[in-house]
Amino acid sequence: MPKRNILILDTQGSPWSDFLKEFFEDTASELHFFYESSQANLGLGRIRHDILFLNPQLLSLPLAQKINAMKHSSAEFRVFQIGKKENEAVRRDLIDHAFDKPPSFVDFQKDLSEHLPFNGTIRLLVVDDEPEVGNMIKDFLKGRVQPAFVVECASDGNQGLEAIEKQKPDAVILDIKMPVMDGREMYREIKERKIEVPVIIFFDVISHDEVAGIHEIGNPAIVEKGSRQSEMPILLDLIKKMAFFG
Repeated sequence: MPKRNILILDTQGSPWSDFLKEFFEDTASELHFFYESSQANLGLGRIRHDILFLNPQLLSLPLAQKINAMKHSSAEFRVFQIGKKENEAVRRDLIDHAFDKPPSFVDFQKDLSEHLPFNGTIRLLVVDDEPEVGNMIKDFLKGRVQPAFVVECASDGNQGLEAIEKQKPDAVILDIKMPVMDGREMYREIKERKIEVPVIIFFDVISHDEVAGIHEIGNPAIVEKGSRQSEMPILLDLIKKMAFFG
């Protein structure tokens, strides 16, 4: 899926700025921050944006008209309110979902993923030498729609790279400790070959130094097996986030 452009219109010093920067740092999306309605209006005109995070206090009538036109011209354009509604220019039909204050990443990820425009199928590659991991993910995603999922499995890094070369997936779930080629080596190859695919590192136990080593290569999403973030509903929301935002 293509990289996404995200516009944030908010007041300077708002807690949302740091929250959204950190939330999207493991994606390829580009964030564009504006602090005045007129600037945001121009920004929406210059670059095609997929998502708008909007502080309702800063919404002007011209910007509301621009947003309304964009929502009519693009069924995929989404507007998320950040902060309480205190502006009569904010009509209900302009907002797809509202967040009063920054929640936990897990809750934000869940709410956001439920309001993203998924059309078609997400192709997911699971690279893990434990077959039960891939089977568990396959079983959990089987039969889902909007989005539907096609899940392919590989048992080591070499097989994973071969699968990517045949047909690039929308997201990769990658184990670290595997025979032949481990996950760290595969991730390095992905970066060196400039393969643009979002990666979720899915590991049992690795040290702080190993995590730091992965971050020297790139900035994937990282999930520890057995943690709350590895529970299948939460992992599903993360897969949707990574596949949509790149």
